[in-house]
Amino acid sequence: MRISEPREIASGVILMTTGSGPMASNLYLVRSGSAWVMVDCGWAGSAEPVRAAVGRILGPGNAPAAIFLTHIHPDHSGAAGALARLWGVPVFVHQAELPMASGRYIPEFSMPLDRWFIAPFLWSLPARARRRIEAAGDITDVVQSLPPDGKVPGLPEWAAVPTPGHTAGHVAYWRSSDGVLITGDAVVTVNLNSIGGILFGVPDLSGPPRYTTWNWKLSKDSAARLAELGPRLLAPGHGPPLAMGVVPRLRALAAGERAQRIPLRRRIAGGPEAA
Repeated sequence: MRISEPREIASGVILMTTGSGPMASNLYLVRSGSAWVMVDCGWAGSAEPVRAAVGRILGPGNAPAAIFLTHIHPDHSGAAGALARLWGVPVFVHQAELPMASGRYIPEFSMPLDRWFIAPFLWSLPARARRRIEAAGDITDVVQSLPPDGKVPGLPEWAAVPTPGHTAGHVAYWRSSDGVLITGDAVVTVNLNSIGGILFGVPDLSGPPRYTTWNWKLSKDSAARLAELGPRLLAPGHGPPLAMGVVPRLRALAAGERAQRIPLRRRIAGGPEAA
């Protein structure tokens, strides 16, 4: 699977993108002192390209000290198990996300796509094939819960901010010292709820895709919560970083005020700017 050239978007924050087009998904290498961690890790097929890219950045024999997930969906967590086992490191998620670590379909945490397609497809398979698919997504042997106080192990400058909605245990990662916010799918900068956004990657600050979102109302509440932080640089799970007008645009998004949105082509990161 394709992986983009690494790009440092803030001090000690390196962006890489796995996949392309509608399959593109962002991951981040984050430095604290002399140590590095990874936030999200792309699709299962991206494990080897990610490993190779990380080796080029950190040097031969070096690896991140941990993997932190914004949530458990295959485009963000698919490579987590393989990379964690290869590197011998833990995978951290919010406690509410732990049930999803088994790789099994859980009705109470399902999203529309699960109910419309994934579950019917799985139950149409022979039991042995279904178990193989579930086992491939099982990361229970490497997963751990983030501390309930919002601290991020190994990243004292960062906090894990609960942003439920897209999934029950979705979190964003926040560095208050310079206003950097890694949002996962809580908010993204390509509209995955429009045909233009899905097919052509049209830039637009947007909530998560409805067809893969567990609770849409909670996702809007989470966008409002992120605006209250006052971020200066938004680093999303999909789409390019956003560094201008972040707070008012988050507020407009949470309020559903689409008319207040500004084309993102003039707003993509060139350096953090106060909201």
